[in-house]
Amino acid sequence: MLLYGFNMKLLFIFLLQINLLYALSINDSLLKIHATIVPKISQMDYKFKEKIKNNSINIAIYYNKIHYKNALSLEKQIYAKYKNGIQNYNINVRLLLYENTNKQKYKATICYLFPATKNQISEQIKNAAINKSLTFSYLESDLKYGVMLSVKIGANVKPIINLEAIKANDITLRPILLDISLIYRKLGKKSEFLKNTDKINYYSLSYYFNKYNKSVK
Repeated sequence: MLLYGFNMKLLFIFLLQINLLYALSINDSLLKIHATIVPKISQMDYKFKEKIKNNSINIAIYYNKIHYKNALSLEKQIYAKYKNGIQNYNINVRLLLYENTNKQKYKATICYLFPATKNQISEQIKNAAINKSLTFSYLESDLKYGVMLSVKIGANVKPIINLEAIKANDITLRPILLDISLIYRKLGKKSEFLKNTDKINYYSLSYYFNKYNKSVK
């Protein structure tokens, strides 16, 4: 009886996750902002040139079937915004279903993650780590699962950097991105954004973000 009750609780939690996922409305205005930011933010990686293929910035957009139209809209907006590429680099976008992640191995410069279950997000983060790809989530709240980047919309548009995730994947970002971004930090079950005065001390940022300055221009 106890086992039955436990299994029913797990089933309830699973169904709740799915229902919340399917009930989430995607904001097309936010997608327009993401379409502008995502291709450019990939160039903030000091090893950006090592992660492109065929002179292209490769963007993988991961989605569940319920968000196919949104994924297609984001793809179209990226191509419309960067029809001539960025600084002599082409833009290549691929739409990939979360459920086919293990079947569709794709070496992306940056992975865009539409809302999904915790397990789907976590699995894709693991796959992205293999290629040292940047990860960017539609939902700011998915940073707690280890996504590296997102955006906060308020009076101003601010990129958010999950520095723990960046550091764990041995990625170094250019200092200019730090200057304009919020730094996310997870504190147990809670999270916070570092104040500007705290940035320089967190993980020795002055060293971490500048360690390639002498060797990379």
